[in-house]
Amino acid sequence: MNVFSLVFGPDKEDLADKFCLGFESRPQQLKMAQAVIDAFSQRRHLLVEAGTGVGKSLAYLLPLLKWAMETDGKAVISTYTKTLQEQLIRSDLPRLNSLLDLKLNYALCLGGNNYLCLRRLRHNHSSELFEGRAKREIEAITKWADRTTTGLLTELEFSPGPRVWDNVCRDRELCLGKRCGFRKECFYARAKTRERNARILVTNHHLFFANAASGGSVLPRFEAVVFDEAHTLEQVATGYMGLEISNFKLKYLLDTLAGADRRHGFIRTVGASACLKEDVRAKTKITAEAVTRFFNRLARQITGSGPIRIRRPFSPDPQLSDSLSSLEKALLRLRKEVGEDEDKVELKRYASRVAEFRAGLETIQKMGLPDYVYWLESEDRSRGKRITLSAAPVNVSAAFKARVLDLVCPVILTSATLSVNRDFSYIRKNLGFGKEPVDELVLDSPFDFQRNVLLYLPSAGEIPDPVREPENYQQAVTACVKRILKVTNGRTFILFTSFQALRMMGAKLEEAFPEMTILKQGEAPRFRLLEEFRKGDRAVLLGTNTFWQGVDIPGKALECVIIGKLPFLVPDDPVTEARMEAYTAAGKNAFAEYQVPQAVIMLRQGFGRLIRKKSDQGMVAILDPRLRTRFYGKKFLKALPPCKEIDSLQGAIRFFGQTGSLPGDSPRSSTQDCRDQSQQHSGE
Repeated sequence: MNVFSLVFGPDKEDLADKFCLGFESRPQQLKMAQAVIDAFSQRRHLLVEAGTGVGKSLAYLLPLLKWAMETDGKAVISTYTKTLQEQLIRSDLPRLNSLLDLKLNYALCLGGNNYLCLRRLRHNHSSELFEGRAKREIEAITKWADRTTTGLLTELEFSPGPRVWDNVCRDRELCLGKRCGFRKECFYARAKTRERNARILVTNHHLFFANAASGGSVLPRFEAVVFDEAHTLEQVATGYMGLEISNFKLKYLLDTLAGADRRHGFIRTVGASACLKEDVRAKTKITAEAVTRFFNRLARQITGSGPIRIRRPFSPDPQLSDSLSSLEKALLRLRKEVGEDEDKVELKRYASRVAEFRAGLETIQKMGLPDYVYWLESEDRSRGKRITLSAAPVNVSAAFKARVLDLVCPVILTSATLSVNRDFSYIRKNLGFGKEPVDELVLDSPFDFQRNVLLYLPSAGEIPDPVREPENYQQAVTACVKRILKVTNGRTFILFTSFQALRMMGAKLEEAFPEMTILKQGEAPRFRLLEEFRKGDRAVLLGTNTFWQGVDIPGKALECVIIGKLPFLVPDDPVTEARMEAYTAAGKNAFAEYQVPQAVIMLRQGFGRLIRKKSDQGMVAILDPRLRTRFYGKKFLKALPPCKEIDSLQGAIRFFGQTGSLPGDSPRSSTQDCRDQSQQHSGE
């Protein structure tokens, strides 16, 4: 039996080989598919941890398709990464639809700002909003508009500047709806029609929460949801429900409105009296000056680096509030005079944005949202100092329960890392499942980690404690990484918990290994870094949290993952700090019940970057001595798949097919037998 015959009957068993040449029936996949079938039939929520290689996408897609066919229902599949969305929408769903002859419509759901707006393009292309590179980009987009069938930003041959795309993309506040002369050609309207006719909607977590926050106005109504990559839900929900005001965002708004040099800006293009336009310009200038004074005052309160918690309401700036209010009124007065619908909706949007900034500043200054944490931070940029005021919910469980769990059933959460040592308590608590009955299932990976993976943990005393001796730790880790790269000849991910550590290591590796391609997060977009890594013969990629998860590089390109520190959340991060305070206030151990479980899940994600298919082999090196010296170390090690453990790089030399020894390595270690077995298993 395979998953096709389990879901659709024995006469469909031969479809497995047609779907994937050499398809292997996996008991873990069958168990997951049965659990999903039961969740739909019994209308119960389900938590499924499915290790790498289980084939979880197929395990939930087939039951989902059958349910949609039999009930005429509509379901959402929400993912964290674009890669998985593309796999579902371009490969899995069309192939399954064809093989099973289902004729079920499906659609990729993206936010409106991913689509080109033909009306705005026409209106802004002939305007004086742009010059230089921006003007050339607009001209290129205009040519592309004549041949694209989707109008999607992802299909554009280049990445336009944010200001350019912001002026030609679909914007909810600027949409003329049925009054638009481009209604029949509208890319977004066509996409919404496909969504309404679809039975399976594929989207991302951010858009899902935008829909939840709006009361269901973004996506069509649906009866079931599958969250893939569900370990990221709390993080995304926290960010989406938060609030952020910065001097850069305010300046950008004012510059695009009136132009910093008076030669550009939207106001110049408006057909209205010079008097009213000049009034808006004057009030924009006054507001810009008030913004500068306000944020400069905040900057003087910042000492050192890192965010600063705001623990009590502070006095609002009457000049800034009054100037924003005055500018909003001037924009609305100008809107009454203009004749073109395009100008009216643009002016309404500018007025709304100004009002939103004013309300956001007031909310943060008064700490007006209960159970939120507030903070201030500064960052040096090439254009100056970016000052940001932020707010975020301390707990999203109540909101997730009210906006998701109480409204939709079943809700299915799945990921390769959803539990902590087979216990779902952490995610149940943080996402509002409470004590209500929820089906749970943990499925181990079918991959042979014992045979194909070395786990390198340096011997006791080799690397100092990163908390007690940070400088000595950094020196020892750098030396150890260099020794590992001499063994692997590149083909390595190095995962960090901070950009500062990444930059320091990157500089030292570039100096030590000029023959290798050293790729560092932040130097290029993520997808380009991954492309370069895949193509590089001796590539090393350095990344922080976004590279710990959602990266899939099977085969020889990646054969080693190095993790410097256990991925604990930074304790002085405002959200982390506030959540730890909440645990303590409830009489709980914040470190044991919050920080350790989160770090365990993240470590498992980092470990999971190495083995992506059955034939993959390699080594994971964890260079944090706390795995051996602290009481919680055993919890981390227990959470990892069983694999051969070594404490000397001699075993790695044999594993990677080299001979000889490295300076400082003893010829044998307490794990020599393990290394010998690893050599045998690797086929040497």
